Order: sequence, then structure tokens, then C-alpha cells
Amino acid sequence: MKKILGLFVLVLLLNGCDDGNVKIQNITFQDVQANSCGETIYKLTANEAMFIKIPASANAFENDVTLENSPRSIPIGGAVSVTYRAYNGKPSGANICNSPGPISPTATEEWIATSGTIEITTIALYNTPNATTGATKISKYVHSIVFKNLVFSKPTGEQIYESFNFGDYETVPTSLALNFDPADIHLCSATNLLYNARNNGIEALFIQNFDTTLLDITNLGVPKTGLISSTTNKLTYRLLKTALVDITNDAYFCSATLPSSPEILEDWLAKDGVLADVTGTIEVTSIVNPSGNGYQHTIRLKGVTFKKGNSTFYFGNDILIGELVTSN
Repeated sequence: MKKILGLFVLVLLLNGCDDGNVKIQNITFQDVQANSCGETIYKLTANEAMFIKIPASANAFENDVTLENSPRSIPIGGAVSVTYRAYNGKPSGANICNSPGPISPTATEEWIATSGTIEITTIALYNTPNATTGATKISKYVHSIVFKNLVFSKPTGEQIYESFNFGDYETVPTSLALNFDPADIHLCSATNLLYNARNNGIEALFIQNFDTTLLDITNLGVPKTGLISSTTNKLTYRLLKTALVDITNDAYFCSATLPSSPEILEDWLAKDGVLADVTGTIEVTSIVNPSGNGYQHTIRLKGVTFKKGNSTFYFGNDILIGELVTSN
């Protein structure tokens, strides 16, 4: 009996031991809003914080949609870190972003990720600023962050997550005004490049290899249509970092090769048109110039979708971009 009782006590003692590798403490931040400071993305609860630091050079939160089942994948280690902290009070962004951080609250526990992968899936959310034309704009990008095979080193041992959903982090796209005056349309005769630029060229629409037969004056008043493509009628929206200071718009857009300066912030290429769907087309209607000699060509873009990387936006059903005046 004594032997049996001794074995029973030993079993109880063994089951009561914590070797630091089997004790699991569940943490969750999935539904908490994410914030950022520099290269750090963080989430805070009543007395906890979790933060990720990724070098900007990794483009982890690039404003571009990821393809289906193809998230950005970034291994944890080196300059890429994931940290969890518990506090004896409510933390703030200063506890994460400032060095040294505030004295209070005090961190009571810290876990450091030793391995794993950060997977980031990005989608674009849209608004419709113009219900009449159906045009859309990207209002924000939502980056869904999931850790795979995440291993934390903590004071009591290791904690492993096969999959840990950190939740979403949002970024705002570059603002694209897309507001052009039809009177500002120009044609570079030497290169057949048609362009409309505003704010001294900081923002522009231009059509390379423009099909000048659309300016034919044989049948005045009858609309003529051409398809947008990557060869003929190649339509681009460009946003420059700074305005064209030392050169005129013609000197920039009518060059044999478009200059590399000023720096380009955004370049969006129109998707090829499909005549069967009446999408991605240029429509030109020519009449005798009401203001004097020559002819006026009203140029419209219909059903145009712009694309950059994997992201797109719809320019509108029917957009007037210019009233070009020519002598013949």
C-alpha cells in the first residue's frame, strides 16, 4: 500500500511541474486597431502590446494589391522582429516608439520571436467620388497580417503558434486629383503624343503613338473611335514629384524620350480596350472651330481602367479630356 501511495504522489508531482515548454498563454490582437511609428507596426490592449519592426526596404506594406494566394512573405530574424509585452498598466504608443520609453507603465513580461514568417495579404478599398461617371478611387489599402510557424522565447520557455492572426493594418494611397481642363490639350506633331497637363505638368494624361486618323475631318460631327492599347493609343496617367520648373510642358512631353527628371511618383497605364464591351476607347468628334479658323476636336475617354502593379481604378464611363484645335 505504501508503494502504491508513493507512486500516486509522484504522479501528482510530475503532473504539477511546469517545464516552461507546455504552459500555453493565449494572446490575441486580431480585432485591435493597428498604428505605426517609423518602421514599427503595433497594437495595444488594456495591458498588453504587440509590435512588428520591418525595414522600409522590405516593402512589406507596399500600396499594391497582392495576387490571390500569393501574400508577401517575410522571414522573422535579423532586422525583422516581433515582440509581445505585458504591462502593469495601460500602455501607449510612447512605450513602443520612444527610446527610452516612459517609466510607467512598466513591462512585466516580454516575449521575443525567434523564428517564423510574416505573411501579408493586401486588398484595395474603393469609393465612388462621381456617381454620374461611375469613376472610382482607391480610398485605402488593407494589409492583413498573419504569422506562420511563430516561435516566441519567453521567461518560462517557448510558445509556438502554427498560425497567429495579427489582424489588419491600413495605409492611405497617394492622392490623385485627376482633374484636367479640356483647353489644356496639346499634340506633339513630331512624336504623335497627345497630352493634357495641369499644375505645370505635375499631373498629366498622355497618349503615346496617338492615332491621328481620329482627327480626320472628312465626316464632321460623326464620332470616330479608337481602342487603347500598349502599342497604339497607349494611355498613361503620370504624377510627378515636383512641377516642371526649368522646361515647358512641350519640352517634356514632346521629347523623343520622356525625361527621367523630375522623379515620377505614380505611373498608371490604361488597360487595353475591348471594342465588343465598348471599354477602353478614345472617341473624337470633329467640327469647324466655333471660335475661328480650323477645326475643334472633342476628345473623350470611355470605360477606361488604369492599372499599376496589381492595383486598378476606374476612370469613368465618359470623360472629356480635351478640345484640341488644329488648322486642318
